[in-house]
Amino acid sequence: MDSRTRNIFFQPRYESDAQYEQNVVKHLVTVLERTDDSITESVLTDLLPKFWTATDEEIMGYVYDIEVYPSDNPDYDEAYILGLSNYRTQIEEVESEEKDGRADGQISAITPKGDQVFSIIIEAKTGSETLSSEQLNRYKQQFEALEIATAEWADVYSSFADLEVEEGMNDFLVDQYAEFLLNEEMEGVIAESTITDSDDNNKQVNQILIRYEPDLEGEPYAFRFLSWYRDSANDDFVLYYSAWLSADDFRHLFSQVERHIRRETFIGVENDEGDIEPSLDPLIEWAKNGGYGPSEGQEDFQGSHQAVVAEIKDRNGHYPELRLKGGDALRFSRMTENNSANIQKPTHYTRDEFAKLMSELDRDLRESMFVEFDFEPLWNEFTGR
Repeated sequence: MDSRTRNIFFQPRYESDAQYEQNVVKHLVTVLERTDDSITESVLTDLLPKFWTATDEEIMGYVYDIEVYPSDNPDYDEAYILGLSNYRTQIEEVESEEKDGRADGQISAITPKGDQVFSIIIEAKTGSETLSSEQLNRYKQQFEALEIATAEWADVYSSFADLEVEEGMNDFLVDQYAEFLLNEEMEGVIAESTITDSDDNNKQVNQILIRYEPDLEGEPYAFRFLSWYRDSANDDFVLYYSAWLSADDFRHLFSQVERHIRRETFIGVENDEGDIEPSLDPLIEWAKNGGYGPSEGQEDFQGSHQAVVAEIKDRNGHYPELRLKGGDALRFSRMTENNSANIQKPTHYTRDEFAKLMSELDRDLRESMFVEFDFEPLWNEFTGR
């Protein structure tokens, strides 16, 4: 039995998403309730705006609850909504069908007289689920809350991992929950760019994701490229995405593009104004001049010689590809051994979308990721920001 399944909070992911989500918050509340109040204070300080917990009242302790509903006569003086997810961005702006008003958890600070000075109402999403701005604002109204804030599970992990706790029950529970989050809920955005319409509404959100995969040999990191496109007909967002590429698969795939071309594409070349910006142009020109098709010695090439600039056989036996869609947009496809599409909606970035997204990642991190294939700085940036 590995350390992941020995963790006291571990549960198989075949359980329903809703039940798993509730349990992740239940575990958080349980750890805070069964450890010293100083741990709750430290975690809240890390996750919340400072003015939320600022009070002249004496705080004697905290009370905790899970699966809470709004009350006609709330016990607290002030309430705030905290949204937790792996993705800070609130993608879903449409109304949810599930409107029972049940939040996942609640933490309230109490005085020696038992009065609740402030209460934090927690709404959480796990895995790839995103927070809904409609739901958070609905909870703000129903719970008569003053403000809304969001945080990532990576923030929660960092808060627990940084705690200095004496050995004993406090230390054990804190370490177990931090390990649980690391193994089960550590994925998120390392770069994000948005494209808006004339009314300043998001019509496209492009992202680069990182996640921790403890079962991987070697470096336990994986990466994904994705885009959310607004479906105007349904007033909703549609997801386009690449495969999750392990660190080894990522290195193997992108190394098929020559190093100097990777540098010029992802780091950039100096333009007429003297600025260095990422650009698809070097990759496009390289492909036109012989970059298309299989690498030397690659016998099991599945893709098109006229569209694919890099392809590998990955850890799952599929064939992730870098394609140039229409010759001028970078697409992340994946084929099966039968040469059929494994991903029906692969993400792709036009020249402008590519430049904008890559510019959201610091130059040094782009160098580490796409040129040197050194992924530790990206992980440190993700967990330490």
